[in-house]
Amino acid sequence: MKMNEIVSVKDGKITVAEDMVNKIIEFNKAKKEMEYQEKLLKEGLLNAMKELDVKKFVINGLSATVKEGSTRTTIDSKRLKTECPDIYKAYSKTTEVKPSLVLTVSEC
Repeated sequence: MKMNEIVSVKDGKITVAEDMVNKIIEFNKAKKEMEYQEKLLKEGLLNAMKELDVKKFVINGLSATVKEGSTRTTIDSKRLKTECPDIYKAYSKTTEVKPSLVLTVSEC
């Protein structure tokens, strides 16, 4: 498909090929279902490994390792910026973010 067949602009209105939109929606639904199934499988595997006190295994190219839960300490950057703007500025780091496309599929 050529670019002008996928997306076009006429009178300031953007049009996207319907089959492209439908494919993206179908893919998104399938992805969500697969992610849900993966979550269930991983939860079941984790529970079984914990119950059997298995910490790690490798079978047919699948490697599974149990990582124990932990706590994490983070910086409240919004509060630091408000209360100590000089310190915030001194320790802030700016990085370039590549452009990307965000797609959201609403449930029908």
